[in-house]
Amino acid sequence: MGLPPIVTGVSPKEGPPGTRVTIRGENFGSGPDDIIGLIICNSDCLLSAEWVSSNKIVARSGPGKSKGDIVIITKSGGKGSCTVQFRGYHETIGPLKESAVWVDESHLTGLGRHRALIPSSYQQDDPLGLSVENAVKKYPEEELQELFPESNGELGSENFSPSWFLLQHHHSTGFDDLKAGLSFLKRRVEAQKEGQISFLKTHAGSVIEQMDTLMTLKKVVEENKTKYGPDMTASLENSILSAKTEAGRLFDDVLKRKEQADGTRNALGILQRFRFLFHLPSTLDKNIQKADYDLVINDYARANALFGQTEVQVFKRVLQEAEQRILNLREMLQEKLQQYPASLEEQKKIIRNLTNLECPNDPAWLCIAGQYKHCSQILFQCKDKYLSLEQEEIVKSAPSKGKRSNNLLLPSSNSAESSSNTTPGRVTFLEELNDRFTSVFPELWKLGQAYFAGELFVRADTLKKEEFKKMVLDVVTIFSQLIRAALIPHTLDRQSPHRAQFGIWQAFSGIFSDHEGIGSWFVLCLRTVRTCYAELLTLDLPVEALDAIRDLLHDLRVHCMRSLLMQTAENITHLASQENWKLEFIESHGSITQLPHIFETQVIECLQLVKETVFQSEQRETNLMENASVLNDLNILVQKLLFSFARSTERLASSDQDHSEDSTREMKLLLGLSNCQYTMLHILPRLKEHWNKLGYPDLSAAIQAARDLLEKTEERLMEAYLEEKVEPLIGIVEPSMYAGRFDWNKNIPITDDIRPYCKEIIMNMIAVHAEVAQVSPSLVPRILERVVREVAAELGRLFSCVNKFSDSGALQASADISALSRACFNVGKNSNETRLQQFSNPFSEAADMIPPLTTPDSIESHKRILVNFEKRMKFQLFCLDIN
Repeated sequence: MGLPPIVTGVSPKEGPPGTRVTIRGENFGSGPDDIIGLIICNSDCLLSAEWVSSNKIVARSGPGKSKGDIVIITKSGGKGSCTVQFRGYHETIGPLKESAVWVDESHLTGLGRHRALIPSSYQQDDPLGLSVENAVKKYPEEELQELFPESNGELGSENFSPSWFLLQHHHSTGFDDLKAGLSFLKRRVEAQKEGQISFLKTHAGSVIEQMDTLMTLKKVVEENKTKYGPDMTASLENSILSAKTEAGRLFDDVLKRKEQADGTRNALGILQRFRFLFHLPSTLDKNIQKADYDLVINDYARANALFGQTEVQVFKRVLQEAEQRILNLREMLQEKLQQYPASLEEQKKIIRNLTNLECPNDPAWLCIAGQYKHCSQILFQCKDKYLSLEQEEIVKSAPSKGKRSNNLLLPSSNSAESSSNTTPGRVTFLEELNDRFTSVFPELWKLGQAYFAGELFVRADTLKKEEFKKMVLDVVTIFSQLIRAALIPHTLDRQSPHRAQFGIWQAFSGIFSDHEGIGSWFVLCLRTVRTCYAELLTLDLPVEALDAIRDLLHDLRVHCMRSLLMQTAENITHLASQENWKLEFIESHGSITQLPHIFETQVIECLQLVKETVFQSEQRETNLMENASVLNDLNILVQKLLFSFARSTERLASSDQDHSEDSTREMKLLLGLSNCQYTMLHILPRLKEHWNKLGYPDLSAAIQAARDLLEKTEERLMEAYLEEKVEPLIGIVEPSMYAGRFDWNKNIPITDDIRPYCKEIIMNMIAVHAEVAQVSPSLVPRILERVVREVAAELGRLFSCVNKFSDSGALQASADISALSRACFNVGKNSNETRLQQFSNPFSEAADMIPPLTTPDSIESHKRILVNFEKRMKFQLFCLDIN
């Protein structure tokens, strides 16, 4: 809506009808079509208006007199106002002067019928015969209007005022001139009187003819009076009366029929007059069929007001038929009020109609009770529907009794491919249940609020507020309990008598009774309930209702946390299926497989998802970070999650299946050891760092427990590897030592070299060194140390079984043990202090079993053999040097 027009200027400020007036101001519209009214001195001048701009309009004045406002009306701004006025006046106009209005020219006609005024008489001269040319200044028009408010100075006007005329035209004329003008006026009047006598003289013939006609008429009347008597109309009266009697006799039948026709006409007139009442039943039927209930109610109320107190039986019978139709309509509306779904506006309209129809019950409360019943029914119907579908699924899968169906809620990692394109039944159930709840519950709440606010055209019963609150809590409780029964049944009281009505769903196996199917689907379920909770927050519900959904969200969040962590632990346990034994070289560590990185990725993604979906509290949700029980569960679950990798690694490395040429059992054990060591040194610190970035509480206990378990796993893998490598190595020592029926008690030729079994032991240890160094150089000292210790123990056992050494045999045995000690000298150098003390002389037990060398020759020969050994096996000694 624009601003109203304002007129601030007009030019000229006065004028006769038809004056071209220029109007100036503001807000005169956006174009010619926007102007819908122009009033000048109470005269409509729109037809002559010419729109120039929004600040200027040109028009012609109308026939209005005196001063008046200039009002402009536009479509955009409405009726305007003005700060100036225009004065309209009428001039004395002759027949030859143009005029914009009709001019009375009767005074221009002469006294004679056939006499026309000469052209000079068209102009009215001053009646006093005085000249007005000497009047320099006119008398102010405003003062004249104040002095003579209802008069003017026009000679032909009914409100002519001589004083106005004199002040207007002769206010500066002298007294003597005015006396002369009065004499002139008197002479002119006498001249007009003499003109009347001359008129009669001129038309004397016509006057005489009129007198003769009157005399003839008088003579005829006197003759008729003599002939018919003084009462000349008596015979005429008798004739009329006889004619009337004869006419009555002739038209008697016609008059009777006329009376009948008049009666019929009167009846039809009554029907026409009261046609509203007589047509009321059929009108009500038609409007009811059209569902125009407002018109039905108005018609019935009007008829009741007009004819409710009537004593006419016909009217009463018609009203009874109308009342019966109103009763039927009331019953129909009450039934329609209980039909769902229906929008709030439709329900309000029906309640208003029932209130106008004076329904004996409270239609608004009946509607609220019906809506509450409808909400409960559709929620339970949704539960029954999906329970039946689940039972059908169980029956179909009955032939495979040995397996539990994992797709009752969510696909596990093993069945993800088969069910990736299918939404699980309980997820669909939750989505549909949420859709039903959010579609009907807000209507129930808004209906109740409208009822207690007095918006449903009935007087609200404030005593029913508690009952309505109970209805709201019941619906919200049903909604939350149905979700609990389907997703987290362990949170319900199994001993409750109402437990069965919320549905007994197929149970899940596992530690938390549902982890087989928990994963991203459960996150979707949580988001669905959160969306519902956000919508409920906008309704300003009672605190108890919101608490029920908030508690449900709390349990769902905790359950989601457990489910995600357990599902990730389950996936990590089955990482063996993803192992391809491809080596990845880490410069600071050695070779590993892809499992540690897969483990790290899955744990980080799981922790990120748990943080985003569970621990990030949305509007009015509980803060799980402050819940000690939840944090304790989190610590336990994370610990089990980390433990699952150690178990998976041990099971994979110890597996006897799929041994190819590139992945022997020994290689698997070594890679398992390397993966464990890399996880402890690199993966676990990174996980702890990421954990802290996400804002979780301290994870040191879980990390330390996982590190301890990995150390134990590493120890078991090392024992398994040593069992695979050391037993064959030790097994060949004795046969090689006594090859060719060698006997330490015999005199054997003195040579400058050690025996072959020593060289074989050294070469086997070099092979172990090379194999371990290829995978993880950091494992070489630990493994090679254990190998040396086992070999030394075996040699000690073998020498303890020798009964007697000859001198040459003692020399050879001493040289062999010394050579082996020299070869393994650097194996334990990088060990810690305790282990270094234990490893300082692993062959001391075997050396103690050999008799000492006593002769200088034997000692010299012993030195010579060791010197030759170091020269000949320099490369082998270099290979065993772990430094």
